Amino acid sequence: MSRARNSGLQRRLSVTLVGVALVSVLLLSGVNYVFARLLINDSVESQLAAVRDTRVQALDTGIARLQSRVSNLAANPSVVEALTDLSAEFRQLDEDIAPDQVANLTTIYDTEVLPPFVDAGVDISSTELVPASSAGRYLQHHYIAENPDGFDQRDRLDDAGDGSGYSAAHADHHPLLRALMENARMSDLLLVEADTGDVVYSTKKRVDLGTNGFDGPYAIAGLGEVLDELSSVAVGDAVVSDTFFYIPTRGAPVFFFASAVRSGSDVVGAVVTEVPVEVLTAVMTAAQDWKLLGLGDTGESYIVGADRTLRSDSRAWLEDPDDYLGRYVDRYGDQDAADLIETVGSPVLLQEVDNEAVTAGLDGEAFIGTVTSYLGTETLAASGGLQVSGLDWAVVVEQDKDESDSALSSFLRAILVVLAVLLPTIALVGALLARILTRPVDSLVQAAARIADGDLDAEVEDLGRNELGDLGRQLEGVARQLESRDQAILDEEQHISDMLMAVLPARLVDRVRDGEQAIEDIFDIATVVSITVDNMPEAAGADQDLVLDITDRLNEEAQVLMDRYGVERVQRSSGSQLYLTGLDQDDARVADATEFARAAIKIVAEVGAEFGQALTARAGMSAGEVATGVLGSSQLAFGVWGDPPDTAVTLGSLAAPGQLLADGNVVEQLGPEWDIGPTEELPGLADDFDAHVVHGLVGASVVDRAAAGD
Repeated sequence: MSRARNSGLQRRLSVTLVGVALVSVLLLSGVNYVFARLLINDSVESQLAAVRDTRVQALDTGIARLQSRVSNLAANPSVVEALTDLSAEFRQLDEDIAPDQVANLTTIYDTEVLPPFVDAGVDISSTELVPASSAGRYLQHHYIAENPDGFDQRDRLDDAGDGSGYSAAHADHHPLLRALMENARMSDLLLVEADTGDVVYSTKKRVDLGTNGFDGPYAIAGLGEVLDELSSVAVGDAVVSDTFFYIPTRGAPVFFFASAVRSGSDVVGAVVTEVPVEVLTAVMTAAQDWKLLGLGDTGESYIVGADRTLRSDSRAWLEDPDDYLGRYVDRYGDQDAADLIETVGSPVLLQEVDNEAVTAGLDGEAFIGTVTSYLGTETLAASGGLQVSGLDWAVVVEQDKDESDSALSSFLRAILVVLAVLLPTIALVGALLARILTRPVDSLVQAAARIADGDLDAEVEDLGRNELGDLGRQLEGVARQLESRDQAILDEEQHISDMLMAVLPARLVDRVRDGEQAIEDIFDIATVVSITVDNMPEAAGADQDLVLDITDRLNEEAQVLMDRYGVERVQRSSGSQLYLTGLDQDDARVADATEFARAAIKIVAEVGAEFGQALTARAGMSAGEVATGVLGSSQLAFGVWGDPPDTAVTLGSLAAPGQLLADGNVVEQLGPEWDIGPTEELPGLADDFDAHVVHGLVGASVVDRAAAGD
């Protein structure tokens, strides 16, 4: 009878254990699958939204930077002088070229410029491209037709050698203008006279040289558009045009920036710069580093214009043009359009993109959801508008739905594999456990012994609803309570250590934990750095959040520098901060402190610029014997005493913005590789006290020293 009861109990326990485990595994797998689906979808959407926001910001910043460059070019005295001189000499060119020379120009148009348009079926008469003015025809003859260099190298010619006043002025100004164009990273630079609209200069010597920007062959789009927009903005501001096919660039899509040029109080013309769409593509694709953007194998980001065509190249075209063209024909059934894209060498202005994401972006609204891409695939997309005057563009970031769902499919396969392994294992383990649990007394004794020895993870077998079962459950409960208490003690210990680490150096935490309430390190040699931040906005009203953001950013950067140079922070306030090097070290580590101070001054200016604030910092340094320690019982504080802290604070308060002042002790310990100024006479400083300006390392460039505030 006993053996039969044991057999029945074993069967019931086996079935119960296997059933509970099976239900738990299936339920957990189902819940995990549902939540994984939601999390993966949310993760992909969040990633796409983040990429969209960064690309919009990068595009906005890039266009603003280009506008600033063009405005600076327009204000450059050399550009003003060049435009004035070249315009005056252009007006003096009254000699026309012969009919055969005009025919030679049209031949150049037909052979160099117009073939892509002919291949695209666009009918453009070369005679319509000839400049209307004799001066324009004269310049094109000497600087294009007679130029010994080819299409892409004609800017190398400084003097056409025709003996004209224009060529003399061109020889004087062209080298500098060419260098300015290259430094600004533009593909061409044009100078346009204000009164007539004549293009009196072109760096690249393309066929827009000598034409008229108001009524010439390129006035109806691009060049004329950007010149018209100048009349609606203040002098000194730069305007930008939309992207378009430009004949002088052989049809390559470009866009223009322009800014008025003023001589004294008079507007004498405009500087116009040409930018290829590759610049936009590089910004949108992070130079085709899709992995860096987190877009996987199929994700991409691009710009769509108001006409719902691309303004930057797509990933499909950049990675495999042949595959893209095949998919284009499959999608639209238009072989002629595909041939045109191949001829132009880009889908910009040709590939139509029309879906909910584009519509929302052009309306200036943010969008996240599923759409059909321009090649007919289902994608997850995020879009937004670009807030730049004169441009109606949408930024779209998308990834194929198949790729975003692949992680979920992999997760589901993993679950099935786990179930295939677990189910037989669970059945076997259940049978073994049931057999073990029918031997209650010995297992209870062994479990109690293990718990008594400190093994709180010991498992106590479930013996059912009887006295032995109650005893086993109570024993297991005791083990769990002991385990919970041990864990609570460990958590509390860690919490206390974390709080102490927030206000004390790590090397002092253990001493405070051991009960010391007043810890002093007397007469240690250290270097003290005092840094004061100026021009911080008032932490009130609308600026309160800005001040908090700036403060958090400064603290993050300061912590990075502290870790890099081995610096400890002693105390800080809203305006100044005190730092130490050399505590518990062989020397005062003056060089590390100096590099930290100069880096901190530079970081303050960079963080200020990041938030649109003109923040500056000044620093003072002193080295010598200091006393440091932890004071207080209910509230702990880490402080420093002695002459060096007072001296550092005094020098920091007397320093000019961006300046680092150091006393004689610091200067004596800095090596000859440092550029240190002579003794400074500062108001409020004793006559016998040495104060030196630390400029930086000997041999540092002017740019480096300017960036450091010197």
